[in-house]
Amino acid sequence: MDDLHITIEPERIVTATLILRSWSAEDAQGAFEIYGDPRAAKAIGRAQPVRDLAEMRELLGDWDLQSSQSPVPQGLWAVEAADDGRLLGGATLLPFSPHDPQLVMGWHLRPEARGRGLAGQVGHALAHQAFLASDIEDVFVATPAQIAGSLAVAKRLGMTPVDDLDWAHHGVRLEVRRMRRADLHNVRPGISLDYSYDPDGLDDW
Repeated sequence: MDDLHITIEPERIVTATLILRSWSAEDAQGAFEIYGDPRAAKAIGRAQPVRDLAEMRELLGDWDLQSSQSPVPQGLWAVEAADDGRLLGGATLLPFSPHDPQLVMGWHLRPEARGRGLAGQVGHALAHQAFLASDIEDVFVATPAQIAGSLAVAKRLGMTPVDDLDWAHHGVRLEVRRMRRADLHNVRPGISLDYSYDPDGLDDW
């Protein structure tokens, strides 16, 4: 499989080195290692990190239920390494809010999985997933300006800045980037989404 090839199956999305799949209770320990981190908790909109394994299992159950009840192409996925099945993080494709139905991509990786281009693979996979729906023409990334890694990934995916959406989260204005359906296959020359990408001073977040 080449670096940009995406396979979308009924229960999972497969990239060159990753598998996006449903969350399960068996993921609790690995997920707790990720979402027990205050930075990851903040990235998913939690005021506090996950406290313990019991809370993590409950949250995973909520995510799986939400994903199963969401219309295609929306969802919440665990991200695992294709070669050894290790849990590396999570990914989401959800409306920005009940009042703003535009689909927003999100990803959160454990620290040792960042800075290797994996977030680019996740973002590319989520964009393919988004455009499964014939009525979806745009997909977005929205993040505070200080989360430089996410903005760098969006830029590498060819996403363009958006000035006409005034989005904020907990009072913090968000930087928004857009990918249009027609842009999905227009990967810029020289951009690598494989694991060898390692930008100085930036994490894939």
